[in-house]
Amino acid sequence: MSKTLPDLPPFRVPGSPDHINDHDLFDIWLAAVRDAFYPSPQYDFPAIPDPAVHGNPGHVEAHNRLRACAEYMKATDYASDSSFPAIPAEADEGEQGHVVAHNEFRDVFAYVAAHQPSRYNAATGGTVKDVSNYNGTGQTWRVHTFTSSGTFTVQTADKPFRVLVVAGGGSGGPTTNTSGGGGGGGMLTSDAKSLTVGAHSVTVGAGGSGGNGGNSSAFDITATGGGRGGANGAGSHGGSGGGGGGQNNGTQNGGSGISGQGHAGGGMKNAGGNKGAGGGGAGGPGQYADYYSGNGGAGRASTITGTDTYYAGGGGGGQPGHQASGGKGGGGGGNVAGTNGLGGGGGGGYDGPTGKPGGSGVVIVAYQIG
Repeated sequence: MSKTLPDLPPFRVPGSPDHINDHDLFDIWLAAVRDAFYPSPQYDFPAIPDPAVHGNPGHVEAHNRLRACAEYMKATDYASDSSFPAIPAEADEGEQGHVVAHNEFRDVFAYVAAHQPSRYNAATGGTVKDVSNYNGTGQTWRVHTFTSSGTFTVQTADKPFRVLVVAGGGSGGPTTNTSGGGGGGGMLTSDAKSLTVGAHSVTVGAGGSGGNGGNSSAFDITATGGGRGGANGAGSHGGSGGGGGGQNNGTQNGGSGISGQGHAGGGMKNAGGNKGAGGGGAGGPGQYADYYSGNGGAGRASTITGTDTYYAGGGGGGQPGHQASGGKGGGGGGNVAGTNGLGGGGGGGYDGPTGKPGGSGVVIVAYQIG
């Protein structure tokens, strides 16, 4: 995005007044450029000349500082630009041509103002992939994917980052017969996250194994693990709620989800056992168990990797002889585990002491590099 910069001094001819004022305008302009495009500590922008006063003996030094700033900008952002104007030679005491030098500096600075640097972020950590024509934009983006906890180290941060944080999915409910599906992990996104230069801890939540999924967190964003599915009772609460389930007659409720992260699990609609409701997903609630077990709630799509991908689907309810479907986005169907790296809820069980585990979460960071 183009920055609004202060005015530069006008062109001068020998004998023109306001020579000192020109120096002050150059100083103001350089300070604005430094702050806009070369903020510390990422850059080592040269010292800007001190404010000028009439009779100041540091006039030659001021010219040489202007030259150092111009050379730095050329080397940093315009090294391969053959159109970049010529930079005045180093000044000597008693040298003539100060007005000419001022005009040459003005040419250089005016060129920078008209062709402002394109600033991109840089970072390390996770599994890194560069994606050309990112989501059809014609741009190239870099995508960092964390499927386990680690560190994201920001080297430069001139533009916002896209961030996706998905918690671990909850497990299907514990039972010796049937249970509800686990809720998908909570899902949170930011398409314009400002990050500071330095190391940032990333925590990726594990899928639930007999319980709720683990939380995922990064950059002051925390997504809550999905709730465990129920058995002869309500599903647990979480990022998305686990589905209710029962093997005896009765009505059981699904666990509630957290607003902005996921949806509630389904409950039992009819008095009748041996079936489980679907766990909630990031994109929709779990299906109620009626005459058959309920499907898991749909996850929610994100384009952060450059491909439309669903995350945090709810697990399907368990029931002998009926395979409930897991929600789109890694939710496991009845008696099937949730998908790791997507935060899907585990499917409700029907042939063992526990429902199936939820899938682990994920943290993804993306930014433009070209």
